[in-house]
Amino acid sequence: MLARQWFPLVRADDPLAKPRQVVLLNLRLAVYRMPDGMRIGRDMCPHRGLPLSSGRIEGEELVCAYHGLRFGSDGQCRLVPEKLAPKTADCFRITAFPAVERHGLIWTCLIPEDETWMPSIPSSAGTSPLDGAISIFKLSIEPLGDSQKELALNELHRLLKEMAFGGMPNSLLSSET
Repeated sequence: MLARQWFPLVRADDPLAKPRQVVLLNLRLAVYRMPDGMRIGRDMCPHRGLPLSSGRIEGEELVCAYHGLRFGSDGQCRLVPEKLAPKTADCFRITAFPAVERHGLIWTCLIPEDETWMPSIPSSAGTSPLDGAISIFKLSIEPLGDSQKELALNELHRLLKEMAFGGMPNSLLSSET
């Protein structure tokens, strides 16, 4: 069910000079900017499994850091270095996910039913509610039952609401360094 939801991964104005790894629902994703827009793919080279986030962008291609396989914007391998012959580029493809820019963020969905649907985020007084700092929360809900997951998410939403209207919540402040 969660894989059918849309999740924000990075800010739309992030230059992403190199690919970045983002973990979503225990799936490692590589988020990177190509000349024609943002791309999101499984963070694993289909050749030897090295994280593509450790690679680089050269022109219009994502280059794997291990053997130098080159992938185009569509995820298809464009070049396999000669030393790997007789394998052909047609054998390799990155599992790709939609990358949609809305509300100043790049969103994705692991099992998109409708790529045009996006959550509505209200704005107030002409400013985006997402302006300013973005906080990252690590929330492990796997071992919880369904009703407990809802309670955990309710607490996260409460904390986010406090932060939006009054800074860092007291429950997250600590005197420890």
